[in-house]
Amino acid sequence: MRHLNVGRKLGVDNSHRKAMMRGLTLSLIEHEGIRTTPARAKELRWFADRVVTLAKRGDLASRRQIVQLLGSVETGDSGKNRVRTAIDKVYTLLVPRYQGRNGGYTQIVRLAERRPGDNAEMCYMRYIPAPEETKPKAKKEGGKGKEAKAKAAPKKAASADKAEAKADKPAKKESKTKKKEKAE
Repeated sequence: MRHLNVGRKLGVDNSHRKAMMRGLTLSLIEHEGIRTTPARAKELRWFADRVVTLAKRGDLASRRQIVQLLGSVETGDSGKNRVRTAIDKVYTLLVPRYQGRNGGYTQIVRLAERRPGDNAEMCYMRYIPAPEETKPKAKKEGGKGKEAKAKAAPKKAASADKAEAKADKPAKKESKTKKKEKAE
């Protein structure tokens, strides 16, 4: 029984799991979306959300905790640090995006296709886009431009014509009833 043991083992030992989570988190921050298995994505949620939550605090201690979570990864280029560039991206792009949101910064979308090698189920994990990023796309697809406004104007004119026609019809009915009364 696994009492008081939180988290998934993912079939690897502790140091390998920690290194894998660091690498996946760095890739997620750099690309804002990665393909992985659902078990890894569910475990990665905690790391990815934790980094943004710590960055939202904005103090030096939280920055040091982020470095502790992500480790220190030197790139092939001398003087460049992968973690520093990732942390800068978190502070400049992700923190302003999620300023009014309390947690739940990531989204897991399951994919229909499976991994070719072992037929493992795959998913796409990404940071949720900002509301401003999604609204312009919806407006472009909806077509609320000059053409849509031009199309809307004749509809209003047509509805006005229908209203006039309805106003005329009761008058005609009255004349028919008057004819019946006159005939009687």
